[in-house]
Amino acid sequence: MPNTVKTEIIPSESWNGFTYVFSNGWSVSVQQSDAHYCTVGKTAEVAIFDPENNWYTYDEEKNEILISKEDTHVNGWLNADQVAKIISIVSRKKVDIKPENQ
Repeated sequence: MPNTVKTEIIPSESWNGFTYVFSNGWSVSVQQSDAHYCTVGKTAEVAIFDPENNWYTYDEEKNEILISKEDTHVNGWLNADQVAKIISIVSRKKVDIKPENQ
């Protein structure tokens, strides 16, 4: 079955940032302002979502994305390389498709 999710880069309505929506249905929100967990001009705050809008966290030691144990979770004070790693991992995530009748 071909992938039907449209890729987008959506500007944030109320903040200085945007959300990448990837063809696998996952998304990454990158924000930067005095109201976020970042240093403007140096680091950014990142939130990670699966296609069902569940929140995920980035484990830098394991270099992997893990489901958040909290209702919401952001990864703060990330430099450009860390943000790029997250985008690379999330954009390549496989979509888990459950067989019909399960």
